[in-house]
Amino acid sequence: MQLDKSLNLPKVSAPEPTGGGSVHLEKPDRTPLLVFGATAGVFGALLLLLPGSFANKLMLLSTGTCAQRPAHSYFMGDMQLPMEGRMVGIFGGFALTLFFLWFIGHGRALHLPRRPLLLVLGAMVASMALDGLNATAFDAGLPTLYQPQNWLRLTTGVLSGIGLAGLLQPFFNAVIWRRGYNRRSFQNGGELGAILVLGVLLWLATFSGWGWLYWPVALLTIAGLIAALVMLNMLTFALILRLERRVESPLNFLTPLSLVFIFSLGELILFAAVRVALLGSPV
Repeated sequence: MQLDKSLNLPKVSAPEPTGGGSVHLEKPDRTPLLVFGATAGVFGALLLLLPGSFANKLMLLSTGTCAQRPAHSYFMGDMQLPMEGRMVGIFGGFALTLFFLWFIGHGRALHLPRRPLLLVLGAMVASMALDGLNATAFDAGLPTLYQPQNWLRLTTGVLSGIGLAGLLQPFFNAVIWRRGYNRRSFQNGGELGAILVLGVLLWLATFSGWGWLYWPVALLTIAGLIAALVMLNMLTFALILRLERRVESPLNFLTPLSLVFIFSLGELILFAAVRVALLGSPV
């Protein structure tokens, strides 16, 4: 008692129970987990139960977004990767960068890198655009700066995928999340250097042609394709429907993620169906 008086501590009374003396705790909403689990289960079941090998299903899933020309593609063992070399680099580098940014705690970063790094990322994306224009001119019989090479397609693709992820992610976070992180996608050159090292490993794995590396490279590429499409669709819906900054937590993110994933998967299937109808199946 004397200690309370000497410190002038306020008296604290225990809260009175309401509702007949019982306390009702609000149950957590498990709907997002159920929606996400059902979506993942149905997608996994379709991949397993539909006829054909898993590698052929990946080829079919991506055929509407990639020409899949053997001369522009990499083979690992005796299997052709589901996308051409340039797109393996783009989408593989994109997925790798998203995983890396979440791993280092920048998954919800709201700000672009500072100007020097921003220019580097822009140059990385521009390298792919330049190589693509040069390849298009070569195919059309026009004068070119150099003869296209698969290793250049892969190189500029990886650089572009890393650059695109570093540029797109802050914009995505600013539109989708109610509260993001007050940091940059790449805070310094060391972080960019680290993802470039991982990009080199992706390049080496693809270029090696080793059959046992087919699945890591193929799955990373398809993951990047789906992630890029989901992010673009989610941005489009949020901006058109005026639903910006509605997601408060990773749990709340699961429901819109699942719904947009289903829509994006439908887009891929539609694109593939049109391509197969016009040009035939790639497998």
